[in-house]
Amino acid sequence: MVRTILGLMLLAGAASAAEPPETWRFDLGLTLSRFEQQVKAEIGGARGERLVEESMVGLMALATWRAWGPLSVGWYGQIDAGGRRAGRFVGLDADQKTIVEGEVGGDFTEIWTGPLVRAAWRGLFLELGYGLVGWRDDDARGDLRDADGGADAALRTSPTVAWAVGLGAALPVWESLDVVLRLQYRVRYYDRRGDADLADSLVHGTQNFTPFFGAAWRLP
Repeated sequence: MVRTILGLMLLAGAASAAEPPETWRFDLGLTLSRFEQQVKAEIGGARGERLVEESMVGLMALATWRAWGPLSVGWYGQIDAGGRRAGRFVGLDADQKTIVEGEVGGDFTEIWTGPLVRAAWRGLFLELGYGLVGWRDDDARGDLRDADGGADAALRTSPTVAWAVGLGAALPVWESLDVVLRLQYRVRYYDRRGDADLADSLVHGTQNFTPFFGAAWRLP
């Protein structure tokens, strides 16, 4: 997967060598993921309950303006939604289906938005985004309560650690339209629920790598 992405990035860099620089650029990207684990009596047998399952869909939108040479500045918005659940395998029932107990997890929705800086060379680019507003509603994290003991409000990101780094490539396909491949690394800490600090001044750290596939429109 990584080799494929790097190969496509090199191809994009070569293909866009003669492309004139844009003044404005608008990006739209999509990501999908699905992960499962299960136990069966035999390959192809009855499935029963899954031990682990996680699914997510994400959408990212960016608008940037070329400020100087290879550097562009702009704004981005991102939303991720999905669910994850995990349990402990305890055996098989009379129909040879998996039995799982102690299941934990739940659905989640996360929204990010903030400023962005991009450095581009030919079709390759490196982005640094700051999560000025980061909000996460996560059913699996009811164990993280605020100082008043509540867990209803959404988790909020720390103002100091909420960063997104993107490495990608844009491949011209038609006039001002590009196909864009982006690999994002995101790191953030949640330290509040709504306006209230987490109990005992705790912080909840999260990081992930996410591939995005999408398109960009370049305007002179």
